[in-house]
Amino acid sequence: MNVLILEDKESTREALREIVLSCHGVDKVLCFGRRKDAYLAAMDNKIDLFLVDIILEPKKINDNSGIAFAESIRKYRGYRMTPIIFITVLMGLERELLNKIHCYNYIEKPIGDGRIVREQIEEVLDGIASVEHSEEKEHVPLHYDGIGYVIYLDDVIFFENKRGTLYIHQVDDEIVIPHLSAKNFSRMIKKTKFLEPIYGTYVNAKHIINVDFRNREVYMKDNSVVPIGGRKYKQFKEEYLDWKE
Repeated sequence: MNVLILEDKESTREALREIVLSCHGVDKVLCFGRRKDAYLAAMDNKIDLFLVDIILEPKKINDNSGIAFAESIRKYRGYRMTPIIFITVLMGLERELLNKIHCYNYIEKPIGDGRIVREQIEEVLDGIASVEHSEEKEHVPLHYDGIGYVIYLDDVIFFENKRGTLYIHQVDDEIVIPHLSAKNFSRMIKKTKFLEPIYGTYVNAKHIINVDFRNREVYMKDNSVVPIGGRKYKQFKEEYLDWKE
């Protein structure tokens, strides 16, 4: 991951650089004392985390050029949600302004031995890594009644039709989407292996504990038992045994 530091004081900038470099998962640290240089670097590189000093020009009265930099970065589509940690001595009402820019956290000067700063930075980097890992998993976005859902298919045990409504049974919860058929939802799935033991019900192959072909039942990890329909028996058995191999 790439981290950009914008801090006018060289000694603080170098101290932060050393702290960031000691954090797990950091590939590159870009350091700047001027807003213009930092902005150009952000356009030329993919930055995963910004550390921004609020007061970049201390000789100016009421300087908050670091906030102006953050506002300019937020206008760029690729950085609308990128974490920003402000380096600040500001307290109180000024923080309300920082919240408008979706600041993730604050580093208060002086930074001391860097232990607390390192913990703050590693917390953010761990969060970024977790999100990137989630994005690698196959998922399907769904919308209903103004609510958006992201269905991670690894977490889906099975899904089924009931009276024109889709029920998605997940590891931790259940999502109900009216007016969407199980067949149409299955067409949105590209990689994860789902089998159809009975019309309108699809089971995630990786969540099957056992299949009792004699009694025509599929046992799932959440203790659900899905019947195998007569018309689907042959096809399901062939596909399941092929998947097992």
